[in-house]
Amino acid sequence: MVVPSREAESPLVPAQRTASDALVEMLAQLGVKTAFGLVGGAVAPFCEALARSPIRVVHARHEGGAAFAAIEESLASGRPSVVFATTGPGIMNALTGMIAARWEGAKVILVSGTTSPAQRGRWAFQETSAYTMASCGLYSAGSIFHYAVSIEDAAELDEVASRLTSGVARASGFVAHVGIPIAMQTAHHQASRRTRVSSVPPASDPQTMDRCVEMLSRDPFVIWLGYGARGASAEVRALAEKTGARVMCSPRAKGIFPEDHPHFLGVTGLGGHAAVAEYMRTARPKRALVLGTRMGEFTSFWSPELVPSEGFIHVDVDPEVFGTSYPQAETFGVQAEIRGFVGALVEHWPADQPRAHTPQLRLARPSRPESPLAPTESVRPSALMHAIQRVVIDRHDALVMTEAGNSFLLGTHHLKFRSPGRYRVSSGFGSMGQAVAGVIGAALGSSRKAVAVVGDGAMLMQSEISTAVQYGIDATWIVLNDARYGMIENGMRAQGFRPVETEMPVADFVAIARGMGADGVRVTSEDELDAALETAMSALGPFVVDVQIDRSEAPPPMGRVQSLMDQGAVGFGGSR
Repeated sequence: MVVPSREAESPLVPAQRTASDALVEMLAQLGVKTAFGLVGGAVAPFCEALARSPIRVVHARHEGGAAFAAIEESLASGRPSVVFATTGPGIMNALTGMIAARWEGAKVILVSGTTSPAQRGRWAFQETSAYTMASCGLYSAGSIFHYAVSIEDAAELDEVASRLTSGVARASGFVAHVGIPIAMQTAHHQASRRTRVSSVPPASDPQTMDRCVEMLSRDPFVIWLGYGARGASAEVRALAEKTGARVMCSPRAKGIFPEDHPHFLGVTGLGGHAAVAEYMRTARPKRALVLGTRMGEFTSFWSPELVPSEGFIHVDVDPEVFGTSYPQAETFGVQAEIRGFVGALVEHWPADQPRAHTPQLRLARPSRPESPLAPTESVRPSALMHAIQRVVIDRHDALVMTEAGNSFLLGTHHLKFRSPGRYRVSSGFGSMGQAVAGVIGAALGSSRKAVAVVGDGAMLMQSEISTAVQYGIDATWIVLNDARYGMIENGMRAQGFRPVETEMPVADFVAIARGMGADGVRVTSEDELDAALETAMSALGPFVVDVQIDRSEAPPPMGRVQSLMDQGAVGFGGSR
């Protein structure tokens, strides 16, 4: 199979342009459509150049929110996004989002101001230099940035163009930081070269493909999907139907394989389904074909039940993931672009190979809520999830996100998707506020309504409602309002600890939204759910659905608790 190359090109910048103009033109040529951030004195010339460019500027209320929005815009669109920040606290506020971008596999470029050389070490306001941030890893490649530089001469922009061009052409994510002192932002620059990069994702050689077919065709196997396989939905379905293999997925991979397909087992990890472990114990497939997942804690909890007797065939573009989560398991690692690999596997599969025989099992499925509560009562979280399924997912095409916390658990466990690209959750860095702020980027990147299902704690931490109002962004927040940090409280109790300050004053999120120019509706009973959600879906612009949640309903099983206890977090009432 021939995989088409992907080409990116850095621009020829006309003479007499400033370095800021050159950098902005470079970003536009890389495919950037939106830049999120906050303007400050130390980055003002660059921001002024942005405003004169075709790139849309979204001025957020916090650099952390800007970074989360950039992540989701990149993932929803497949394009690189930009974050801009001023010196000192501006950069530091953005760092959590930059680390999250690295974990999520997004393509995000941070452009920041830096303190000019003549002012360094002299207590300049918001100084950003080796005197104040020497060990932060801001301007060197490492665990935060794939590429980072502080520009000291405008001529360096030619090399920066080459590095960024190569980075965004990668099959996986790319996170970069370009720091530019204010004197450099206004310096003249003339481009001196043109860079072309043709990035062909790695493909398996015929010998490797033959080996994979031989290992998988001997006995029944299971397919374990991760977010990295999101571009291979049709190929994975063809493989499953041709071979008879059952399919399970990570939380981030929901919808890559239709969740109503008879071959689908369920979700692994946090908020996952008991049917997966039940199948692995009962059917006992010999191998798992792992496609695009690191199998980290929230995807697997490193459960030995998920390891077949003959181990894994693990396919990923990043060879560093092989054998890391399950070092004791036999692993055959294949560095390859997943769509091409699975397509080739289907083509190589023997025509006369019988479909794998798998037992017909009665597997446990999430139960649906019984009859609605009385109109005066609060809303069970499970009832809310099934209303979201009926109204938001089944009747509309909105992108749905769930926030860190019980929203993650509930959405992953109860919601079902039949196509890729409709569900987003962060199972890696897991920052509170990523969905609350990221929903505006998701709406812009997908060019459709985006819905964030969030807890009240996250909503109070990192809301960008005002930003959505300013730019007329079609974002909806569904808030689980129970006046507490629910997952923290439930988790502490399960570990045997007494919850510490998990309660908070009740907030009226509709009043808050209206105070910022948005609209919303408050839901206090289950018979109001469908109408409220339909109102939200038909609304133009930002809208908040404030749902008063029944605290008494237990959340889905949370493997995270046992994982923490296995790591030593056991309180006075906990046990192993």
